[in-house]
Amino acid sequence: MAKLHFLKSVTDTINTSFILESNGTLLVLDGGFPCEAPYMYEYLKELGGHVDTWFITHFHDDHFGCFVTMLQEHPDIVVDKVCFNLPSDEFLIRYEPKQSLNTTEEWLRIFREALDARALPVITATVGDVYEYDGGKVRVRVLRTYNEEYAYINNSSTVFRFEVDGKSILFLGDLGTEGGQELLRITDPAMIKADYVQMSHHGQGGVDRDCYRAIMPTYCLWPTPSWVWNNMGPGGYDTNVFQTIIVRGWISELRSVKKHYLMIDGTQVIDLAE
Repeated sequence: MAKLHFLKSVTDTINTSFILESNGTLLVLDGGFPCEAPYMYEYLKELGGHVDTWFITHFHDDHFGCFVTMLQEHPDIVVDKVCFNLPSDEFLIRYEPKQSLNTTEEWLRIFREALDARALPVITATVGDVYEYDGGKVRVRVLRTYNEEYAYINNSSTVFRFEVDGKSILFLGDLGTEGGQELLRITDPAMIKADYVQMSHHGQGGVDRDCYRAIMPTYCLWPTPSWVWNNMGPGGYDTNVFQTIIVRGWISELRSVKKHYLMIDGTQVIDLAE
């Protein structure tokens, strides 16, 4: 029986953090900022402390920072391999020179040093790849990777489709409008359709309405802190620049959606057999 663990943010910040558990197999996707690492550590210890593959959607520190800290500070958590596909260093540094906690150039060095220190095998995600786990009961498909024609780092997000127990989960990372349109162009519509979708870019300013209509999810996973969920600004509700209220309106139009899972409700464990 497979479960999807949708982890909270310990500081109510932007965070995308998921663990798929299936008969002892653990797959982690992203993980959030470095500040999320203590919670991730305790959570993984409770699940056995052995990660088969850690998947990273793109090179923003609110997605890979926790992973780096886990490698640096928690050698008792075993990670067999990591899977990602990044644009060139020159592209990343040019279009995102400064991230939240370090420059991109510094993060590239820290990231590679952490991988080298563990001698961690790297899988380069390539469109069409299918990775199998738990005796073939779990499949992870790579639907889309970066395109350097789009000078926007969120559009470099790799799109992963997890399949288990007859259910599909589409992880969009922080994919933007252009990347979402490309995903629709290059992907079999049957692979776009998914039972669960991780709402892109923390539920705001990500893929467009047409992309969500093509996905036609039954369940929406919102990795969205409270202040983004409510677009809180100086004037209160819906007075900031985030597009969350607009996206929430799009999703309300989809009759397929039966339930929303919100990060602000805390960590949630979803039984995928149901």
